[in-house]
Amino acid sequence: MKTTITTAGDFVRAVEVEAIAAVPGSFRVQFSSQLSSARNPEEWQNNFALILREEDLETLRDVLSAALTVSA
Repeated sequence: MKTTITTAGDFVRAVEVEAIAAVPGSFRVQFSSQLSSARNPEEWQNNFALILREEDLETLRDVLSAALTVSA
C-alpha cells in the first residue's frame, strides 16, 4: 500500500509497505517522492528503502505513536 505522507507545493512524499512473499514476516518499506515541476513529473524517485520484520514495524509504530502523544 502506497500512501502520501506529505505534500508541499509541487512536491509529494509517499511511503509504501509491502510484505515480502519469499521471506514470511518481513516487509519492504519504501519512501519515494514526486516533483510535478521535474522533467518527468509522473515519475516517482525512490529515496530510501529498508526491510523490517513484523516486530520491527510494531516498534516503529510505537515510536511514532509515542512521538505524536508527546507533541499533543
